[in-house]
Amino acid sequence: MNGDETQDVLLRQLRQAAEARDPERCQFLLKSLLMDMEFYSALAVVIERAQSFLETFERYYPEGRFARQILTQMVTTGTAPSRLPPEAQRDFEYPGGANYMKALSDLAHALQPGPLPPRIGFLVEAAVNAIMAELVEHYYGQRMEAWQFLRANPEAPEAREFAYAFWTDEEVALLDTDHWLSLADSVEAQLRRQLR
Repeated sequence: MNGDETQDVLLRQLRQAAEARDPERCQFLLKSLLMDMEFYSALAVVIERAQSFLETFERYYPEGRFARQILTQMVTTGTAPSRLPPEAQRDFEYPGGANYMKALSDLAHALQPGPLPPRIGFLVEAAVNAIMAELVEHYYGQRMEAWQFLRANPEAPEAREFAYAFWTDEEVALLDTDHWLSLADSVEAQLRRQLR
C-alpha cells in the first residue's frame, strides 16, 4: 500500500471507530493520521475543532477574550505562549469551560519546540478536550444541579452514575460521533490539500 492508500484505510477506520464510539481507537487513529501530515496542517485540523466552541465559551465567560487572542495567535503566527495567561488558571464553573481550557493548553504545548510525536500527542489531547467541552456543555448545561453536585462531590458513588448517564445519553452519543466524523472530514480535507 502506498501512503495515500494507507491514509484512506486509516480514515475509514477512524470513521468506523467514531460510529462505534471507541475513544481509544479514535485517538490512536487520529494520532496516526496527524503524524503523517505536515505539522501545521495537523494543527489547522485541531484549531478548527477548538474554534467551534469559542463562541459558547465567550457567551459564558465574556471576560475570557484571551481564548480568542491565543487561537488568533496560533492561526496567524503558528506560535503560542508557553503557558496560558493567569486568567486561564481560574476555576471555570460552567460545564465545558475547564475542558476547553485544557484543549487550549494542549494546543499551546503542541506548539512548543521539541520532538514531533509528543507534540502530535498534545494535538490529539486538544481535539479530545475540545470535543469533550462541547459534549459536557450540551448535556450538563441542561442539568446544572447534577453538574454542581459532580463538581462538589467528584468521589461520591452517585458521580459514577451521573458519568454513565452522560456517556450513554442518546444525544451525547450522536454529538460525539458527529464531532469525530467532522474531525475525520477535516483531516481528509487537509490531506487532499497537501497533495496539490
